[in-house]
Amino acid sequence: MNWTLDYLTEKIPFEWVDYYPNNMNDVSSKPYLFKFVQAVREFQNPKELKTGKPKYMQIRLGLRGWKRLKKDFVPKPLPDVFWDDDGWIESCMRKDSKVDQPAINNFFVTNQWKFLLIGEEGTTMFFHKDGTAASSWQVQLVGKKRWTLCPNSESHLLHTELDTYKPDYAKFPRFAKARCGQVTVSPGELLYYPAYWWHHTLQLESPSISYTGALVGVEADRPDLGADRKPHMRFYADLQEKCSRCWKKGVEQRQCDDISLKWAGAAPPPLRAVCDEYLPKCLDLWSSHAKELHGRQADEL
Repeated sequence: MNWTLDYLTEKIPFEWVDYYPNNMNDVSSKPYLFKFVQAVREFQNPKELKTGKPKYMQIRLGLRGWKRLKKDFVPKPLPDVFWDDDGWIESCMRKDSKVDQPAINNFFVTNQWKFLLIGEEGTTMFFHKDGTAASSWQVQLVGKKRWTLCPNSESHLLHTELDTYKPDYAKFPRFAKARCGQVTVSPGELLYYPAYWWHHTLQLESPSISYTGALVGVEADRPDLGADRKPHMRFYADLQEKCSRCWKKGVEQRQCDDISLKWAGAAPPPLRAVCDEYLPKCLDLWSSHAKELHGRQADEL
């Protein structure tokens, strides 16, 4: 709850920000890439980008920034069932018996694994579901935020252009049949949603500050995922699909561009060591944990 703009600027001035001076209310919204200290200055007193529209920014935390902020999470205020990456990532991303910190940083940044989200009243991120099958939690630190949440099973009734707060039923009539819900989250409250769930947020106060993290290996089998009902297996497949765009078996050279070389602050491609060596080891941990967790819960019931 001490994470004010001034405090965060002092702690992580070096982290990169996706800065949206025109809001982020549609898929076509494109960010400017700023260091956090520069983004906060522009957020508080616009000089370069005076648009007259509410401003929004996403901070993609790397390992260095997370280590600085992590000190404030003692004790970490999470339910035991969450089992976040502190419980597994250093065990499966190791090289020569040492934690591979560059690999962990690459995993964080390329998968948008840890986020700080800061916006003004009226800012919103367009209606969507995440591209990888990790579940998420978000804690509200400053201000209030409104959420629309819809299960993955309702995907055939939904669309990214849909404004769930002012739905156009003439254009999207099927939304009227979707089983969705809305909730307002206040400072100090935490919200969780499963993998592939649709979500739409609306900041109700200025500023709104929240922190979000992703989870894997915690969900039970789900019938809405098709043939493979295990969310952590779907998450692994999603990551390997991303890896396949850059790395081919038997081909040493990377097959995708590294846009971070052209645009400082852009996400780099996944490392080959992460794709080929570490993710299969992590999958073993996710599978074991999910089996143990839900087997234990079944016994308790």
